[in-house]
Amino acid sequence: MTHLDSTQAVPQPTLRAPEPGECEVLLIRHGRSADVVPGSAESADPPLHVLGVEQADRLARRLAPKSIHAVYSSHLARAQQTAAPLAAHRGLDVQVFPDLEEVRLGDWGNGEFRRRAAMADPDWVAWSRTGRWDGIPGGEGDDAFRRRVAAVVDDLAARHGGETIAVVAHGGSIGAYVAHVLGIHRSLWLTVENTSITQLRIGANGTTVVAANDCHHLYDPVLGPA
Repeated sequence: MTHLDSTQAVPQPTLRAPEPGECEVLLIRHGRSADVVPGSAESADPPLHVLGVEQADRLARRLAPKSIHAVYSSHLARAQQTAAPLAAHRGLDVQVFPDLEEVRLGDWGNGEFRRRAAMADPDWVAWSRTGRWDGIPGGEGDDAFRRRVAAVVDDLAARHGGETIAVVAHGGSIGAYVAHVLGIHRSLWLTVENTSITQLRIGANGTTVVAANDCHHLYDPVLGPA
């Protein structure tokens, strides 16, 4: 420890460096998924839209210089397809965890959630104002959703002390996990752009949020899309 007396000027402290043993977790949302007809076969697990493929490529090129020790994904096609370029660049396999998937929407699954949102259905609008995943008929519910995602992310972080991992998941999953970490009541509190990066450090002394919704490989989120 350096001793400073009361007559010496002291610089402003900077953001702390990572502590030994912390895991750096890059929570990444998948690229834009394909348009679907609600209730159709492909609505349960749409692949990436052509724009989503481009977004995933731009994400991989941006992160090319960064050391990433493992790449994880939900089992859904849009997440695995987003993770694939990150893993391939490093000679890694994408390791799949189904519990990283998006919230389980019950009666609003298979594209019904999209349909209600697009038409500003009054039930959807009333639900959206709650900021939580409760109240969807047959749905998983907010607390169960948070527990499910947190169990996976926390376990992966514990496995990778002192390393960096990419976890490709979903907008709801990312918002719910960070709300869980920070003790925020609302799970729908954070804008999560396609292929955006939410960067955390997770260790014995807790979790630090370094960045949220960083999508500079697509556009500057402060200025907005061109």
